[in-house]
Amino acid sequence: MTDDLSGRAARARGALAQALADSGDLSDPRWRRAFEEVPRHVFVPYFYDPSGERISGDDPATYEQWFTAVHANRSLVTHRTGGAVTSSSSQPSLMATMLRALTVEDGVRVLEIGTGTGYNAALLGHRLGDDYVTTIDISPDITAPARQRLATAGYSPLVVTGDGCLGHAGRAPYDRTIVTCGLSTVPLALLQQLADDGFLLAPLGNALARIRPTGPGTATGRFLPGGAFFMPLRHTPADGAPAFRPPLPAGPGRPSALPAHAIADNHFRFLVSITAPDLTWQYDLDSDRRITGARVWHPDGSIAHLHPDSTVTEAGVVWVGLEETYRTYQAAGRPTPDRYGISIRPDGQQVWLDSPEGPAWDLDAP
Repeated sequence: MTDDLSGRAARARGALAQALADSGDLSDPRWRRAFEEVPRHVFVPYFYDPSGERISGDDPATYEQWFTAVHANRSLVTHRTGGAVTSSSSQPSLMATMLRALTVEDGVRVLEIGTGTGYNAALLGHRLGDDYVTTIDISPDITAPARQRLATAGYSPLVVTGDGCLGHAGRAPYDRTIVTCGLSTVPLALLQQLADDGFLLAPLGNALARIRPTGPGTATGRFLPGGAFFMPLRHTPADGAPAFRPPLPAGPGRPSALPAHAIADNHFRFLVSITAPDLTWQYDLDSDRRITGARVWHPDGSIAHLHPDSTVTEAGVVWVGLEETYRTYQAAGRPTPDRYGISIRPDGQQVWLDSPEGPAWDLDAP
């Protein structure tokens, strides 16, 4: 059975790598070999489907579903804490995009924030060598299995248990730091641990930013095209509890200046992820999976309900803020993420549009 799985998995990896190459996500031959040779099934022995059911390679009833999903271009939930999703294996095409954006060469030292399953660390180790890869995650419930799976697959990067915001000074400086969990601000320790000509690649809001230090406590960067959806960086093992929805607002609605179709616009949602990073959404969908209504709330208790008739009922100012963001977005010509940049100074961090002198938004400290 093991030999059969090994051969079948190798063929499936080859097909996935070919699909990623055909789509333009995997153009570097050395990264392609990594995707072809690193066994993703070792790192994802099970995952959870949207209903929370465990889909496992050890269960004959779910084996085929597991095998197909592990070798498909999709993200997979791999860890839950108290019922909340706290770790996943990212979509391979997004992983390939990030690895390409690292622009590595032999001898480059990489720090990865967010070990997860260990799969991305294995890809890095395959390309660069284990001695050049350090990876960190917050909980031993994540790092211990990742370390074991890496060993099973034949890789041995340094796996550290700790707060990713603090990085790992013991191996600094790093030529590249890659963050595989979502940030609301850039941890300054990660910039301080970079080599003079190094850079950090991280999902900030819903897009990737490449950020270079420019001096003590200062840095600047630009966002890359496209979206990047990652689970938030956790500072303690208990982070990740679900955000419970406040009571729905009652009373008559008012016409909404934010239409339902805009909620599905990923470029608009990127700006929202910067201006209001702590929102939780629920959607109403029609038979074609188009958004017809939504509920959105903030941890401060603000909540709004967009109805299918394009009216909104609200408690607090969350929807007013979204409408203002939408007006800004439209006035700027519906900008894509690569029109934005970031400036980091000792007194704060700002995301700006087109230039540091353009419209700008302060990032709140975590």
